[in-house]
Amino acid sequence: PHLIRYMRRSASSASLASGKNISPLYHNPKDHYDEMGDSRYTDPETGHKFQTEHDLILYELLQGNRKYVKWLQAQDSLSVQQSQFGAIEQEMSMVTLKECGYLQQIEEERLGLAGGPLRPTRPKALVISCSRSFAPMDHIFGTNPREIQVVRGCGYTCSVADSVIGSIEFELADTTPPVLMIVGNTGNEVVASTVRRVARASGLDLKGSPNDVSARDDSLADSVLLDLIEPSVRDALEQLPSGTYDQIVNLACEMNVWRTIETLLTQSCAINDAAADGTVKVLGAMYDTETGQVSFMGEHPSQSLLLQMTPSNNAVRTADSPPVPVEEAVTMLYSGNARYSTGRGGLAGQAVGDTQKMMTQLSKDGQNPVAVVIGCADSRAPIELLFDMRPGDLFVLRNAGNACKPGPGMLVGSAEYAIINLRTKLIVVTGHTKCGAVTAAVEAVRRNADMAEVTGSIGACLMEIVEAAKTAIDELPNASTAEQVQRATEYNVMNTIRKLILNSDVLYNSLNLGELQVHGAVFDIFSGRIKWLGQHPDLEKIIGRRLHFHRWKSQPYVPASIPLGDNPARSPSARAALRLLQDGNLRFSSGKPIAKVHDLDVRPSAIVLGGAESRVPIEDVFDVEPGRIVVQRVVGSIAGTQERTAFSSIEYALETWEPPLLLVLVQTNSPIIEAALKQLGGEHQPRAPIKVVLDQLMVSSLRAVMESKDSEAHLSAAGLDLKMRQLATELSAFYSIEMLLRSRRIRRRIEAGTLELHAGVMDASTGRVRYFGEHPMQASMIETAKTIDRLERDEHGVIPRSRWQSAFKDDFLEGVSAEERPSPHALGSGSPESISP
Repeated sequence: PHLIRYMRRSASSASLASGKNISPLYHNPKDHYDEMGDSRYTDPETGHKFQTEHDLILYELLQGNRKYVKWLQAQDSLSVQQSQFGAIEQEMSMVTLKECGYLQQIEEERLGLAGGPLRPTRPKALVISCSRSFAPMDHIFGTNPREIQVVRGCGYTCSVADSVIGSIEFELADTTPPVLMIVGNTGNEVVASTVRRVARASGLDLKGSPNDVSARDDSLADSVLLDLIEPSVRDALEQLPSGTYDQIVNLACEMNVWRTIETLLTQSCAINDAAADGTVKVLGAMYDTETGQVSFMGEHPSQSLLLQMTPSNNAVRTADSPPVPVEEAVTMLYSGNARYSTGRGGLAGQAVGDTQKMMTQLSKDGQNPVAVVIGCADSRAPIELLFDMRPGDLFVLRNAGNACKPGPGMLVGSAEYAIINLRTKLIVVTGHTKCGAVTAAVEAVRRNADMAEVTGSIGACLMEIVEAAKTAIDELPNASTAEQVQRATEYNVMNTIRKLILNSDVLYNSLNLGELQVHGAVFDIFSGRIKWLGQHPDLEKIIGRRLHFHRWKSQPYVPASIPLGDNPARSPSARAALRLLQDGNLRFSSGKPIAKVHDLDVRPSAIVLGGAESRVPIEDVFDVEPGRIVVQRVVGSIAGTQERTAFSSIEYALETWEPPLLLVLVQTNSPIIEAALKQLGGEHQPRAPIKVVLDQLMVSSLRAVMESKDSEAHLSAAGLDLKMRQLATELSAFYSIEMLLRSRRIRRRIEAGTLELHAGVMDASTGRVRYFGEHPMQASMIETAKTIDRLERDEHGVIPRSRWQSAFKDDFLEGVSAEERPSPHALGSGSPESISP
């Protein structure tokens, strides 16, 4: 909710419009600061002393921005000379840059890429800025290499527990920069689009509003990004009811800075705490794209009030939250059990102190469980505890032996309810060691007992487990009862999975859509560890068709082998855009950048989704002029989900500037990948915003861990760790592309040949980017999505089995009957072997 009205900020707005610095932190060098200052905070260039580290850093940023403005003025002067006297040697412009102190930064950038003497122990400032700000913040503030860490997205905005806030919290925890600054820019295109949308909805005719953008505005009518910025626009219209279009846009740009600060302080416990105790100073600023000048706005006018609105450490997942993607749900349960089995669990206990608030939210706003867990009724297998989950996280179904009988029933119907009504994407069938029901079934088979003679309904219960018991005994005829029970427990889990799919059109439909996965697991009551069995080894046979994407996910990943210098793009425009990036990166990595021309009218050739953990401007990595690429930066280079800020930012950029190329750029030795791997090993769960980022990165990390385990026998510990990191890094880029391909907007552009999605990895030690092309399964994913979109559904959104068979007749396989069991030798194949957390 928009908490604060801005009527008290008219004076601040007027000062901003005049271009004056309004913060009292910036002073005349001859004033009293030197006498009152602390010698620890001395400016090395002037010798002036400041009272706090924050004051010194802000002064340095101001001075750096003055150098940048001077460089822009020198560049304009050179342009005039070129028009009057003809071509001027490039060396002349380089000399002018050097006089401004700006070229030195470019020359040293590559040296600071992987650390060393030029890398400070921590960045001076953490900045949120727009993806289309026409220049990196490092340049705008004239800082030395790696002194600024930047998170970028269209519209410099954020929402509750999204990847933008997660990136900020991760960097605060990792490096603790003293200053957090939200930098807006004049004439911001996202804000301008929102102004036009609000004006049209309100019937306003703003003077000076452009008339040639209506088609583009129509395509953005449902943009989540514009929804986030709309309150700032309405505040601007309230303050300037008779303002022109340009006046409203620029005031709304300022208001959007304040609103982003409000969101950060009221939705992030980490940022709120750091601002409250003075560890981090949270400020706003506006960058004039015409002049290059930054106007500092200072702290939020109502910061003291905002700091009193202490946000919760842990967000409660309710029906209002977006559904958890299935692969992320798997990693959440995997990491949860890793915490439980290593003694770092206790999420359910952590919620006790705030139980009333949590239960009120769940009762009022509804549930949104991460997974359906079908488990045994045994009291030694507490489902929420062994997965380290809180109330509202799991939809639990339990019976003796975690069994499922053929045909419709309470178990199948309950699972269907969670899938249809609660939007749950994952089912986990969980058996456990020393299961009494399985043991009874094995002993009954061993003595040829008649289940019909068993007292009461117990015999009917055991009948559903007997099949697994017989299979285990046939396979291990000379084994001990304990060994046969252990094997029968795993077969029983897989039999339950098979029956669920065969007996439910809802499950069958969701599995075909790729929205649902059904996994098997066995809980060890001695160690607390889960043995993950994966999906059913005969899943394709049960479904009745080839599942190409499932096959790719189940097979070992082979890194793409595109030689350096080769251009994997297909269309001429995408090839030209990728060649631009390749040539620029070659100059950057060899230390031979070229002089840039500051041109606000340049059209972007590409979007680069890069990681915020690197302190090197993406524009420098590819040595392109300002504005040539749209740069989005969040830690891990994640795309986010469609309901969140980062994803909507990418969709907005594609609709607005229509670049032919989107490059997902990851980097080696990323600290966020390391954090994801640690989560899978049982590290304490972080706060909700960081968890949003780690949940996505753990998808690729889990696959890397599983695949690396197969190489454990012939690799050293160091080699195993290196392989895990490499696989996790490359697969994370592909997972971001998988998320992007869920967007109909993006799929339509790819089908039309106007967009290509590529992946690349930057070597953190050299700065060289290696490209590995498009997603290997992109064509299959798009074709499957097209086919599914054409199929008719019933009132619950379910597609009947007959329509699936006719739609995918080329991939259709002969299904299995309800009586057919999985082959004993296939148990566990098609999915990685389990590992200990």
